[in-house]
Amino acid sequence: MVKARVVLVLLIFTFVALAPSGASPMSLSDEDALGHKIIKLIRKAEPFVDDGDILTYVNEVGQRLVNQVGVTPYRFRFFVIDESVPNAFAVPGGNIFIYRGIIEMMSSEDELASILGHECGHIMARHFQRSIDEAKITSIGMLAGMIAGIFLGAPGLAAGGMAAGESATLKYSREHEMEADLRGFGYLCKAGYNPEAMPAMMATLLHHTWLQSSNVPDYLETHPATEERVLYLKELVKKEKASGHVVRHPPVGDFKVIQTALIAGYGDEENALARFREGIKKGDATAFYGLGRLYLREQKWRDAVVELRKAARLMPYDPFILSTLAEACRKTGKLQEAKSILESALAIDPSSAIARYRLALVLMDMGKKHEAIENLTRIEELAPTFPDIDYQLGVALGQTDKLGLAHFYLGCYYYHEDNSEAAISQFKMAKALIADSPSKLRKTEDYLSELVPKKKKGFSLHL
Repeated sequence: MVKARVVLVLLIFTFVALAPSGASPMSLSDEDALGHKIIKLIRKAEPFVDDGDILTYVNEVGQRLVNQVGVTPYRFRFFVIDESVPNAFAVPGGNIFIYRGIIEMMSSEDELASILGHECGHIMARHFQRSIDEAKITSIGMLAGMIAGIFLGAPGLAAGGMAAGESATLKYSREHEMEADLRGFGYLCKAGYNPEAMPAMMATLLHHTWLQSSNVPDYLETHPATEERVLYLKELVKKEKASGHVVRHPPVGDFKVIQTALIAGYGDEENALARFREGIKKGDATAFYGLGRLYLREQKWRDAVVELRKAARLMPYDPFILSTLAEACRKTGKLQEAKSILESALAIDPSSAIARYRLALVLMDMGKKHEAIENLTRIEELAPTFPDIDYQLGVALGQTDKLGLAHFYLGCYYYHEDNSEAAISQFKMAKALIADSPSKLRKTEDYLSELVPKKKKGFSLHL
């Protein structure tokens, strides 16, 4: 709760500083700038998951849905927050946050896609912007109430700040939820996921969590759900099946493996160890993987190799397991074996971003810098949520004497890590040295324009 209040206060000041004056609508550029500010503020208040397997997987599921939204001005990005609470939310500019806790409650990739699709629906409908514009906010108090209502699920507070009446605020919120459901359901179906996952996930959130606690799940605080809404979603499923348009596509990855990676990398270590040992007794392949991941977390590289090899023998065609085994091999200096394993993983799934990233690390260790750069460049669009890609690109380019681009990517890394001082330093050096990439030079100037405060007369608030 303390963290939630910190985030709320920071968001209030952000909105006060950036909200358009008068009744002017919030533009797309306003949303993008606001989204960047909010990401930085949330990073200061919440721990983020930085595991490459998890981040690339969630982004790949998210991008499969984004491919169904049609023409969009947004560049969608998906972040995972390391908190056990069941929550997810979207902020301006196409930025979606999902908590570890809600992923651990799920039973399939389809359910993950249902939550991400719903959040995509909020963004495409511009609910955040519409909430601000349509409320005709005229005071800081009203603005604070609206933000509380949107982010912390406090409709009573929102109503009190808006003078529109509590019932009207709740109805407005339900309209938003229905629109996000409709859009998200459409994305889910077009992406080839099981449409039944959306009502199933909502029912889980409604019943499972509060049977164990008197507290309403965090996700339902900001996304009010009722039995009526679950029934409505089930009706959508019936209509979808009756249409004859139901098409299934294979999942992006093995959801259970990724869920195991979350438990091994971010859960309580003793509980995780007991869980995996119990699973191993039952012959569960993901339990061997989990134990290997736990050993990696504890930097027991050789033990990790042993367990991950067992997992790979039981699940030889899983690129996530192969990729993690290769990482353990790299840690023990077995570079050629790691390279061969990663090439096998990419033969199974050429789109595996984490396998390509780890192959780049192996190639760098082998002195093959140009090949490493080629692989990193192919996945650099994931860098805003997985900044290590930019860092490794900066290092590799520096070692091949491409100093301008090296400083540019290191600047991007520090920018996404919210280290403004280091980012400014790197971007200034990049600006002086970039000669053969006009697009990178323009981006460098844009970053510097944002990061270096302009001198203004009177009072100004920098966040």
